[in-house]
Amino acid sequence: MTSNSLPNAFSLLSDLLKIDSPSGDEWCMSEFLRDFIKNNIPSANIFRVGQSLVAVRGTPKVALFAHIDTTGFTLGRNGALIPIGSPHPRAVDRLQIVGNPERVFEMNVESRRKTTLKEYDGAIPGERLVYAHRLVVDGPIVTTPYLDNRAGIWAAVTVLERCSNVAVAFTSGEELSGFGARVCARHLSENWRISTALICDITWDTDYVHIGKGPAISLRDSSVPNQRLVERVVEMAARSQIAYQTEIESAGGSDGAHIESGGHPIDWVFVGAPEKLPHSSTEAMDLNDLANMAELLRFLAENIVT
Repeated sequence: MTSNSLPNAFSLLSDLLKIDSPSGDEWCMSEFLRDFIKNNIPSANIFRVGQSLVAVRGTPKVALFAHIDTTGFTLGRNGALIPIGSPHPRAVDRLQIVGNPERVFEMNVESRRKTTLKEYDGAIPGERLVYAHRLVVDGPIVTTPYLDNRAGIWAAVTVLERCSNVAVAFTSGEELSGFGARVCARHLSENWRISTALICDITWDTDYVHIGKGPAISLRDSSVPNQRLVERVVEMAARSQIAYQTEIESAGGSDGAHIESGGHPIDWVFVGAPEKLPHSSTEAMDLNDLANMAELLRFLAENIVT
């Protein structure tokens, strides 16, 4: 049966999916997370780092990085849509103005980089637009825009709730400059001596990684992380008896690459549930993969030796 409601265990995910935050517009998500953590995880210390947020419990040795921005569009002149990040629009997509789901527009798509609004009366150049929200739940499969990275945020908050010694960086700008990951890495390195990060993000369903088979541990993407740490994480994942996969990619990237470019001594490994049709209006993932992602990240955060 198909519905538009998520199981109770994922009620926070439902709330996260309702908040627009394309790169540059992360304040609403940052404030929502600050209030949620303050009210539900009172033992966590919260630090504002620009539009990013860092939450710390106990004496952490590991930090999770979960980006809070999404792709989207800036409205240019004459209805032109300027991409924010790398969205994958289609002619059937409908867009809404950020923060105003009542203002919905249809679009023309000539190519990924050449899109316009069909009718743009009442739309103001400079406004930001995102995919109009549409959530479909069919058994364990959920289809909706912006699972990347609402699902990763859900997993990170879940780990923060369950671990008494962990840090989480909710980062801005991952889809563009990666500035949020760099400033959060500096904060965590200088103030908490964090030297190990787990990237809590969503990856792709490919010929070798499939939804329904568990979260993927990335051996590499366009970046090559510290392979000794990667091997240790894979070994621990096998010991955990939690379902997982490994991926090997030549392209793509995450906050891990942005941490590297910041120059702080933090090694990182990417752990993320796979989804179909990334950066589209119909991203799809298996909620069992997301639950296993949170459980694997919790196990790693509690047991990894840094």
